[in-house]
Amino acid sequence: MSTAKDTNRREVLLLTLLALFVGFFVTAEILGAKLWKFTLFGVTPQSIGLSDDTFFVATAGIFAFPLTFILTDIINEYFGRRIVRVFTWLAIAVNVILQPIVIGATRAPTVVFGQSYSDETAHQAYVIAFGQTPSIVAASLVAFGVAQFVDAWVFTWLRKKTGGKMLWLRSQGSTVVSQLIDTGIVIFVAFVVIPEVLGQEHMTVDRAAVISLTNYVYKFAIAIVITPLLYLVHAVVKAWLGHAEAAALAAAAHPTDPV
Repeated sequence: MSTAKDTNRREVLLLTLLALFVGFFVTAEILGAKLWKFTLFGVTPQSIGLSDDTFFVATAGIFAFPLTFILTDIINEYFGRRIVRVFTWLAIAVNVILQPIVIGATRAPTVVFGQSYSDETAHQAYVIAFGQTPSIVAASLVAFGVAQFVDAWVFTWLRKKTGGKMLWLRSQGSTVVSQLIDTGIVIFVAFVVIPEVLGQEHMTVDRAAVISLTNYVYKFAIAIVITPLLYLVHAVVKAWLGHAEAAALAAAAHPTDPV
C-alpha cells in the first residue's frame, strides 16, 4: 500500500517529467531555425544510395528533440498513454502561446553597446537565429502531435505483447514508427502541402520523399544510440520511487485489458 511519502515521490516524478518534456520540446522548436551538416561516422546519404548529398542536414533542434523520445517512453511506462496525450497537448499549447512572444522579440528594435558590429547586424542575426516560417512551425506541431499519439499506442501494444519485458524493443519499436511519421509529415506539410494550398512555389513530391528518408536515417540512428540513456533514466526512476513502488506504478498504468 502506498504511503504519503510514496505519493509525494510520484507527484514529484510526474511534475519533473512534465517540466523536462515541455522544456526539451520547446527548446527543440526554438533551435529549429538553425541547420547544420554532418556525417554518421563517415556514412553519408550518397554512400548509402539515398541521394547525391555528401552530408546529412538537420536542424539544431535534434540536440534536444531525441530526449523527448526517452521522456515519452518513461511517461508511458509509469503513467500510461492518457498522460502522454495530456503532456503532448500541453507541450503544443506552450509552444503556440510562446510564438507571439518570440515573434515580438525578433521584431523589436535591437541595440548593442561597445561591440564591433552594428545594431542592424545584431538584429539580423537575431532574426535569422530565432525566426521561423509559419508553415514550418505549423507542420512541426502537427507532426509532433500525430507522432506522439502513434508512439504511445505502439509502445503500449508492444509492452502487452512482450508481457512488460524487452524494454529496448517497445522503446525503439515505438520510436522508429513514430519518427517515420513525424519526419514525413514535417517535410510534406511544410514544403509541399502548405505552399501548394497558398499557391506558392513548393518542393516536388519526389524531392520531399528523398529528404524525408534522409532525415529519417539519422533519427533512426540516434534512437539506437541513446538506448543506454533510456535504461539509465529507468534506473534513476526506480531508485527514486523504489523498485516495488515503480513496479506498482507501471502495473497501474498498463492494466491487462486489450489495447
